[in-house]
Parts: sequence; C-alpha cells; structure tokens
Amino acid sequence: MKTVTTILSLVFLSTTLMAFQGKAECKTECAILKLNDITYIEQEEEIDLAFDTEQYLPEGFDPYVGMDTVVDEIVFIEEDEEIHLGFDTTPYLPEGFNAYKGMVFNIDEIEVMEMEEEIHLDFDIQNYLPSNFDVLAK
Repeated sequence: MKTVTTILSLVFLSTTLMAFQGKAECKTECAILKLNDITYIEQEEEIDLAFDTEQYLPEGFDPYVGMDTVVDEIVFIEEDEEIHLGFDTTPYLPEGFNAYKGMVFNIDEIEVMEMEEEIHLDFDIQNYLPSNFDVLAK
C-alpha cells in the first residue's frame, strides 16, 4: 500500500511539474519603476503638550525666522598648501615608509579592563546561613 501511494504521489508531482511553464506574466511592455518616480509622504506627528504655548510666547513669534541658508555666510576650509622642502626625502626614509601607517582608529581594538572590587561586609554571613549550606552544591 505504501509503495502504491508513493508511486501515485510521484506521478502526480511529475505531471504538476511538467505542466508548469516558467513564462513571465507581463507579456506587454512593463513600466520600469524608477526610484526617483516614487513620491515619499512623511506623516507629521502632532505633538500635544497639554497646555497652550501661545500664552508664553511673544506676539508674532516665528520659530523659523533666520533659518534660511545663506551661502555667503558659509565658511569654507581651504586645503593646506603642500610644503616643498627643496630636496627629496626618500633617501633618508626606510624602504616602504608610510607616515600614515597606524593612524586608523579602530574602536574594536580597544580593550576594556574592569577592576573587580572585593566587597567586605561588616558581618559574618555564616551566622545567617543554614549550618549545612554549600554554595557549590547542586
């Protein structure tokens, strides 16, 4: 009985797999969705402070005054000029010298050492434990 059930299951499975055809469902020109075409909607959350803030602010108060970016006020940091010493430094340095070697900060390389403090209680704990108490016993 088991073999008959197994054979019938295999026949059913094979016919199902042979009937399946891997064709794309989109037979016409499908529109390609671009990331720039997606419109993002940010839902602003309303904050309820449980009191009216207008009573505590001056008339005509606008928190956004002066927040416009003025390009002329941005301070740009100029690159330092390269210093020319007037001679070639390579004969005076070891072969393969890299002045920036080891300058990369890797936070995973920091080892944290914790000092264990020994706690001294001002009383004998054996007075408060049963006479046959063993910490290591199971």
